[in-house]
Amino acid sequence: MNHLKDRPIFDGPTGQRFLVYNANAVREDEYYLAGKMIAVSVVHGGPGPHFLSEDLVDYLAGQSSFKATVDIITEDEIGQALREIESAATVEALQECTLRHSTMLQIAGCLRRVTTVEEKRTIVSDYLRWYIIDRNSVVIDR
Repeated sequence: MNHLKDRPIFDGPTGQRFLVYNANAVREDEYYLAGKMIAVSVVHGGPGPHFLSEDLVDYLAGQSSFKATVDIITEDEIGQALREIESAATVEALQECTLRHSTMLQIAGCLRRVTTVEEKRTIVSDYLRWYIIDRNSVVIDR
C-alpha cells in the first residue's frame, strides 16, 4: 500500500488521497490494477488503503455523505479561489468573487447567480465534490 499511495493516480494530502485522471495510467490500465491490488490485500487480511480520503471511500461504498474541506486541494490557485469564496462577507463580495472565478466555477457546473451570502457554502461544497468525485468518475468507475 505504501508504494500505491504515491502513484500519480492519486492526489491530496497524506491520509486524504483521492483518484485523479492520468492519461498514461488509463492507457496502462493502472486504475484497474490498483483496485485489484487493494481488493486482494483486504480479502487476504493485509493492509487496507488507509491513505484514501473518507469522501472517496464513502462514495465507493455507495454512501452519499460528503464532508471535504478546501484543505484537501493541492493546487494553490484553486485552493485560494475557494478560500476567497468562503471568506466573502457580503452578497456583493460573493458576487464579485464568483465573477472573478467564473471560468473555474463554470467548468465544474457551480456557477450560479447568488442572492445570499450563505450560498457560498453550497458553491464551495459543490465544487469540492466535482473536483474530488465527479471530474474523476471515469477512473473511479474503472
